Amino acid sequence: MTCEQQLAAATYSASAVDVDTQSESVKAFTEKSDLAGYTKGKFGSALRYLKMRFHSSYMGYHRICLEVMNRKTHSMFLTIEPSKSTFNNGTSYINQDDVYIPYVAVDIIPKKGQIVSSLNEGIEMYKNYAKAVDFGIRLGTTTKYGDLSLRKKQERKSYSKVTGCMAMIGFDRNATTNIITVYAFEDTHNHPLTKFNEENICSPNHRLSIFDQKLIVKASTINIGATKAHKLRASLKGGYDNLPATNNDFKNFWRDYTNIVGPNDAQCVVDQLIIRRNNYQNFNFQYKLDDDVLNAMFWVDETGRENYNKFSDVISMDATYRTNGYNMIFVPFSEINNHDKTINVGAGLISDETIESYSWLLEAFLSSHKKKPTMILSDTDATLSCSIAKVFEGCTHRLCMWHIMSKMPSKIEADLVSNTDFKKRINQLVWNMNIKPSEFENKWDLMLNEFHLKENKWLADMFNKRDKWIPSYFRDIPMCGLMKTTSRSESSNSFFNVFSSPTNLLVNFMFNFDTALSKQRHEQKRLDIASRDTSPQLLFPNENLKIEKHASLVYTREAFIKVQKQIKKAFYQCFQKNSVLIDGRQQCIIVYKELKSGKRPEFKVSFNAKDETIECECLHFTFFGILCSHAFRILIDYDIAMIPEKYILDRWRKNIVDIGFQKINKKWRVCSTEISNLLQDATSFFEKCVESVIHDKEKLQELVNSLQQLSEKCGKDVSTRSSSIPIKDVIENIIGVPISSDVKIKVPSEIKTKGSGKRSRIKSAAEKAIAKALKPKRKCKGCNQLSTMI
Repeated sequence: MTCEQQLAAATYSASAVDVDTQSESVKAFTEKSDLAGYTKGKFGSALRYLKMRFHSSYMGYHRICLEVMNRKTHSMFLTIEPSKSTFNNGTSYINQDDVYIPYVAVDIIPKKGQIVSSLNEGIEMYKNYAKAVDFGIRLGTTTKYGDLSLRKKQERKSYSKVTGCMAMIGFDRNATTNIITVYAFEDTHNHPLTKFNEENICSPNHRLSIFDQKLIVKASTINIGATKAHKLRASLKGGYDNLPATNNDFKNFWRDYTNIVGPNDAQCVVDQLIIRRNNYQNFNFQYKLDDDVLNAMFWVDETGRENYNKFSDVISMDATYRTNGYNMIFVPFSEINNHDKTINVGAGLISDETIESYSWLLEAFLSSHKKKPTMILSDTDATLSCSIAKVFEGCTHRLCMWHIMSKMPSKIEADLVSNTDFKKRINQLVWNMNIKPSEFENKWDLMLNEFHLKENKWLADMFNKRDKWIPSYFRDIPMCGLMKTTSRSESSNSFFNVFSSPTNLLVNFMFNFDTALSKQRHEQKRLDIASRDTSPQLLFPNENLKIEKHASLVYTREAFIKVQKQIKKAFYQCFQKNSVLIDGRQQCIIVYKELKSGKRPEFKVSFNAKDETIECECLHFTFFGILCSHAFRILIDYDIAMIPEKYILDRWRKNIVDIGFQKINKKWRVCSTEISNLLQDATSFFEKCVESVIHDKEKLQELVNSLQQLSEKCGKDVSTRSSSIPIKDVIENIIGVPISSDVKIKVPSEIKTKGSGKRSRIKSAAEKAIAKALKPKRKCKGCNQLSTMI
């Protein structure tokens, strides 16, 4: 039986295309061979030849199955059926004798002798082909020059090897014409090609999208590392199968990011802030170099300057945290706003804690804000105290009471530390704002005599500095009661520390700072709107207490709560004992009933009904800027409907700072590249589209269809362009400034400071001793007694 007769007798079945014995491929086979004369090996060669012919004719649709049913008669059935190796992306392959030939569209298959305009175009052509077929590629490690081969990089050590697949493409550049052609192309693989549900697992498909790259950097602004960012991204994508990039890919990008930005770190952060200074009104930035090395910097934006202008009575500064990998000391300037919240009015980074560095920072602060604060709080650092006295001459400098009192356990005898009577006496004396300096000095002397502490040098030294930290000595300074410790500043520093890391680059530190400041400004804006658009609950709506209603209209919500507390005390705990008219002023005695102790101290209140001037000897208004309960008792008794205007300080009023100042996200838009801004706009518009149709299934489906069509169109329009952006360009888009090889400002070497050695605030010896004492002691397993150190 001849081959032609066998083929004529063969049965054919086809599901998508019709194939008969007159097809070109079958004719070619019958003309070239006689199946009856084939051995097993020759039959395999014929089989591969037939596959090749059908491959070119019916590419991407079907596979060929030839089976020898009877080797004695060489009977054969030729069937054409749907390929079981066809995937949802339309590609498929032939699998016979461990040979895998992909089926794809003819127009994307590279051809030997094909000319490309550039090497990058050729590489991109092969990438598109590999992507359609679903296999990974890499650039070769050697370059050939005639008979010579040059290895471009060393092979990395690995515990696994690839399959040795010979599928490849080679490009040749003509030295004379500079024309690049395909001189070699092999499409046969020795391994199965990737299935659609394995795409993201295969290493060639491990790729980071621009959104992944931005997420890694942006997550760092809230102190989230690459590993957690990968988990977050996988969760947002609906699972790890939907995320092509691995955890190592995320970590590797972060490594590359730090390696590229690191040498340019100081230059980049200075460039960022200079762009802001040049493009935003009233943004102030100053920096100092020491032999081309960044030594110090100070910055404040328009909102910070406006806030300082409204609330400059008392500020605090703290320098006990490090927030960057160079140990530069972060020094935020903090104050209290009209919502009784801590806000930032400037920040600086200095390289050491010397008088010179602190003086430069304070001078930069003063040149930005143009006026000194009424009072400034700091810790007991001697260099900082000298700098404040030098730059803020005439400004009241107050030392943090908490820092001083926390040292007491290590400065006096242990018996007194545990003496509750002594602790009660000294705390009542030190923290009392209502006693006069002379009374404080007398009681201090009596306490030292009673507890035999006259010879204690530390207490004597603190007494000599009493005018720097005891509240009695600040009674005449307006708003002195707002801050008695640097806890506000430390809480602000700790707040920024939550968003930062001690290993940060300076560029990332600025990202962290902006994120933290944005949160702070957002909260201030939220409280402004709440105070403006809502009304607080009144305690006396039925008593027709008009003064409480008036307070709710003028004060912010937080300030009103403080005022309402005083009005409540005036109503329930105060009463007028007597009143005498002297020189046109009512001299009243108000008795205040303390609920816990039952004591009834008396306070003198002077009131002029004509000009509505009221003064109380408790000085509550001087301390806090809010009238006391004794004053409110007089106003209620005289049926005063509104709080006198002179006693409503602007710093506690509603809307004292324009809400527009609180917008920070759009402020720095010019500091980002155009691509970065467009990417942010595209993401924003997409989210708005989804939000608008989320409850309408038909419109949502219509949106999906439109996006799919747009995606296909965009894919076709940019198919000839490189799909991979150089990592340096990606990073420049993220940080918003170009990374230059010409570095004029160098990063500082790691700085050793006395206040920034650890991420947390440095603890005193007393704090360490107390923590050690609170640790549970170990017990002996034998006798069950506490163990002792020998």
